[in-house]
Amino acid sequence: MAVEINKNRMLLSRILVGLVLLSGFVTAPAIHEWSALYMLLKLAGYILLAACAVGRIYSTAFIGGIKNKKLVTEGPYSTCRNPLYFYSLLGAAGIGLLSAQLISFVIIFGGFLLIYDGLIKREEKYLAGKFGKEFTEYKARVPRLWPKFSQFRTAEELPFQPRFFTYAVWDAIWWFAAFPVFELAKYLQQADIIKPLFTVF
Repeated sequence: MAVEINKNRMLLSRILVGLVLLSGFVTAPAIHEWSALYMLLKLAGYILLAACAVGRIYSTAFIGGIKNKKLVTEGPYSTCRNPLYFYSLLGAAGIGLLSAQLISFVIIFGGFLLIYDGLIKREEKYLAGKFGKEFTEYKARVPRLWPKFSQFRTAEELPFQPRFFTYAVWDAIWWFAAFPVFELAKYLQQADIIKPLFTVF
C-alpha cells in the first residue's frame, strides 16, 4: 500500500513540475529581466532549491532502507514528521520563483501542498495501524509538516546504507534541472526561435 501511495505522489509531482517547466516556453514573465525584483526572485529560487537538495539528502540518510520497518523519530524526523515532503515543498517553491512568474509559483507550490496533504493523511493512517501507540505519541509531540527546529535531537550513531544515500544525491540533482530548462526557454525566446503566447505575472 505504502509503495502505491508513493508512486502516485511521484507521478503527480512530475506532471506538475513538467507543466510548469513547459510553461516557460510558451509564456514570458512580465517582470523585466534585469530588474531588482527579477534578480531577487531568481536568487531566492536558487537558495530554496539548494535547501531542498541538502534537506532531502540529509533526511534520506536517516530513513533510507528502514522506512515502514521502523518509526524514525530522530534527526530531521524530530523536527517534523515529514521532512522529505517539507524539503520537496521548498524545491517546488524554488522552481516557481525561478520562473519569475507569480502564477507559476502559486500553481506548483499550491499543487504540491494539495498532493502532500492527501498523501500525508493516507500515510498517517497506515503508520497508525502499523506502529500504534508509538506513532500516536510521536504524532502528538512532533509537527506534521512545518519543522520545529528547537526539537532537533539525534543519536550518536546511525545505520547507513550507501545505495539509498546515492539515490538521494541523484534525486537532489534533478531538482536543479529547472534552471537550464528556464534558461533555454529564455534564450529561444530572445533569439526569436520561439515566441511566447502570453506575458504573465
